[in-house]
Amino acid sequence: MKTISYYIEKIRDMKKEKYGIEITKPWSKEMYAHNDEVLREVVEEVKAKWLVAYHDSENEYEADSQDDYPEFMESEFNWNANGIMLDVQEAVTVVGYGDGYTIYDVEKDVHQELNAMPYWRAKEVAEDLSLNLDKEFIGLS
Repeated sequence: MKTISYYIEKIRDMKKEKYGIEITKPWSKEMYAHNDEVLREVVEEVKAKWLVAYHDSENEYEADSQDDYPEFMESEFNWNANGIMLDVQEAVTVVGYGDGYTIYDVEKDVHQELNAMPYWRAKEVAEDLSLNLDKEFIGLS
């Protein structure tokens, strides 16, 4: 009869792999390199999504604006951002913006968060925004 310790050793010997990379703790250089790649993809996808939504909102704002309206960047975020901009802002910054914040204020915060985002936050953002990534993060529960 085999003991529990035999099975524990057997499980330890089983190697988990994803994308041809062995999943280890602590993380290997290959795991960091892979996750850096996925992080770059998340940041690029979110920035692209923001940019398209930004230009759509800007075009709509310009079409409806009058001479005494402020420039789009200086306009109220809550009143002039479209749904996609709101979704991106909420997913990335995890806070709400009340009256008084401009498009510029929020855009600056979104980009600042994206540029300093750790892997676990990028994974959450990708899930919140339902991004279709080429690969997933590895080593994160």
